[in-house]
Amino acid sequence: MLKNYLRKGLLVALLTSSVAAHAQYLFKSATVNGLGPYVQNFDDLAGTSAPFVSNTTLVGVYAKQTFDNPLFGGEYESGQRMAGIVPLTGDDGSKGESRDVYNEPNGAAWYHFGAPGSSDRALGGIAATNTSSGIGYVGIRLKNTSGVTIKNLEVQYAMEQWYNSSQTLAAQVNVDYRRSTADITSLKAGTWTSVPDLGVAAPSTSTAIAARDGNAATNRRVLRTTLVGLDLAQNEEIMIRWSYVFNTQTNGNGLSIDDVVITPQTNVYYSNLTGDIDKTNSWGTTITSSGGVGGAKPGNFSAPDQTFYVRGTDGTTNRVQQGNAWTVSGQNSKIIVGIPASPAIGSTPAMAAIPATLVVAEGSRTVVGTIDVAEGSTLRILRPDAPNMRLGALATTSTVEYVGDAAVAHTIRPASYGNLVLSGAGSKTLGGDILVNGTLDLGNTAKLNLGAYNVTLTRPDVATGYQGSIRNAGSTAYIVTNGLGSLRQTVPNTGLDVLYPVGTATSYTPASLRQSAAQSEDVFAVRVADNTHTQYNANGSGAGAVVTYQNVKKTWHVAEEVAGNSDVTLTLQWNTSDATPDFVPAAAHINHYSGGAWDRYFSATAPTTVSPDVYAISRPGITSFSPFGISSRSPGVLPVQLASFTAAPVGSGVRCVWQTAAELNNARFVVERSATGQSFRAVGTVAGRGTTTTSHQYQFTDATPLPGVNYYRLRQVDTDGTETLSDVAVVTTTGTGVAYVTPNPGASQFRVVAPAGAGTVQAEVLNLLGATVAVVRPDGSFELTSQPAGIYVVRVRTPLGVQTTRFIKE
Repeated sequence: MLKNYLRKGLLVALLTSSVAAHAQYLFKSATVNGLGPYVQNFDDLAGTSAPFVSNTTLVGVYAKQTFDNPLFGGEYESGQRMAGIVPLTGDDGSKGESRDVYNEPNGAAWYHFGAPGSSDRALGGIAATNTSSGIGYVGIRLKNTSGVTIKNLEVQYAMEQWYNSSQTLAAQVNVDYRRSTADITSLKAGTWTSVPDLGVAAPSTSTAIAARDGNAATNRRVLRTTLVGLDLAQNEEIMIRWSYVFNTQTNGNGLSIDDVVITPQTNVYYSNLTGDIDKTNSWGTTITSSGGVGGAKPGNFSAPDQTFYVRGTDGTTNRVQQGNAWTVSGQNSKIIVGIPASPAIGSTPAMAAIPATLVVAEGSRTVVGTIDVAEGSTLRILRPDAPNMRLGALATTSTVEYVGDAAVAHTIRPASYGNLVLSGAGSKTLGGDILVNGTLDLGNTAKLNLGAYNVTLTRPDVATGYQGSIRNAGSTAYIVTNGLGSLRQTVPNTGLDVLYPVGTATSYTPASLRQSAAQSEDVFAVRVADNTHTQYNANGSGAGAVVTYQNVKKTWHVAEEVAGNSDVTLTLQWNTSDATPDFVPAAAHINHYSGGAWDRYFSATAPTTVSPDVYAISRPGITSFSPFGISSRSPGVLPVQLASFTAAPVGSGVRCVWQTAAELNNARFVVERSATGQSFRAVGTVAGRGTTTTSHQYQFTDATPLPGVNYYRLRQVDTDGTETLSDVAVVTTTGTGVAYVTPNPGASQFRVVAPAGAGTVQAEVLNLLGATVAVVRPDGSFELTSQPAGIYVVRVRTPLGVQTTRFIKE
């Protein structure tokens, strides 16, 4: 939809655009395709690099541009340049990041946007120019050939932002339509009717100037409205037109449209305000002046192409009473709760939405079918197991409420919700990722278990502020991050805290983020997990030992959607019961795990007492994100950061070598050895370096190791007596009189090496309970493929006597 730019020295007459063939998408009769919706996802553009020709590249789709400069009158194909036609190529938004000598985006052009290598495409472009401003248009042309009047027309699409220029004055998409009994081939000529409900501003203009992931929920907006009373006659055409200003100073963003769905409604019925809705005589094609219904009744609920608008606001009564279920099963048929708003159509004025409520009750008298929920309307779901009830389009101001006491467990259906309300103390668990466009209300009693899925809240409107997207949260109602799923919200640059009411299954430990730097707005994901570890892997899972001294036994994982440009103040809250016994709340501070180690940050600011036994501490100036923890040890989670520890045979002894990244009040290292891997004793001591921020290497040689397997570890002792144990290193000595197992540790295949001169080996493999789990072959080999990981014992019988040695199966 957006403009390529033309150099100032090249303003000569543009080539005239070609005339497209007269073709369009046809809404055919029910016997042909059941009057199903028109769907355009632009994925046919994937992998292409050819000029886009209106009504040819994609039948019924037009992409053209006009210019404000009168020298360039008329409409031009999207690829039209003075030198000829250029191809429509792919982009992920990165082409807008480079600039020329005039500080203009090099990538200003039309594109099919999408992630590199992905077949998911969207049609749009980067709207910059250094010549004449103008307007880019995308139009979709349709014709009614169904043989019946299309009474209403639903229009839905997604606007995706793939590049942020930070310009806001004209950073929006507008939508209009035109209808005619003649061919519609122009995107400018004729009378166009605005559809304000489909207009939308670019969602990410306050973020860093950079490419954006247009498929991410926070950079994507889904718009939907119904043209009620359109009455599109047989052989009448309609074109839906999207428009977008291209101007570097007022726009310059990279926007696109995707996932267009245009659905005709032909057989439309309205319910009475009260009474059973599973009776056909409760419905009619018109609404009378007294509020009842008149006109024809539906013959049944199974015919195709029927739309049933539920009216009435009773939120407690089950209006299904005639059988086991009210089933709307016809092809392209569905239920809509409430009557949606509609723009002015001809002489018919705009119509406000008429809200309604539908209850899906517990028990057998339920609802089967696809349910849309219109603006201001409510769907209350009491029944936890309604597999044949499908959520359709949910307006951004609609409400879906899951209701259940402690005995009722609900799975929250994956969907794009308007407002989502969770009522009652019954279990609530995500069944997939969800997007909440309005308010998530936890009702003071509900805990939402995320598991592997995410909850994403879209950016609230500036006019309503940035707080209140989550309501009625606290210690009895919060987001339980019991997996890798996170709570995702926008943190704007207003300096106001954004609350993340998260916790584990047993403890409410929320986080708050705020920032105020220019262009710092971003989407942040937060989850909290039990325990603090010495190390973490790339997935954020604990990979090292659990820290058990002077710390809160939680880890907060914070991630930003677009790296860079953030400057966050992070506040974390904990309870006394979450901390180790030696934790000192007055000395608490937040530490950050980054680059494979915990940092050395220490806060001079005391924590805040939120309530008895509940505390909170803040840390400003955070610009990178990964695990965070709370410690009262000055100045970090760990007294000594051990980078490595190894042990290896050297001559007749074993040399232990270790290296630290930093040390704090480090008194000494005690080297300990074990023959079993369970009971250790000290074999040597090495003095520490006290406090240092530089790396140091240490070593100790055990001159008299045990025959066979030796287990070594370090006991690090702080100046205040606090002790920390390292991981264990395993070494096998190979003296001539000792049998041993190789490899050790090993995975499944092993071999016993007998003492020199021992002759034939007779051996068996035992677990720690003394049960035989494998027999050693004459060549000394054996396998433990079917045995669990752990410590095992080999008993070797030779003419020299019986020996036992231990080894580890990983």
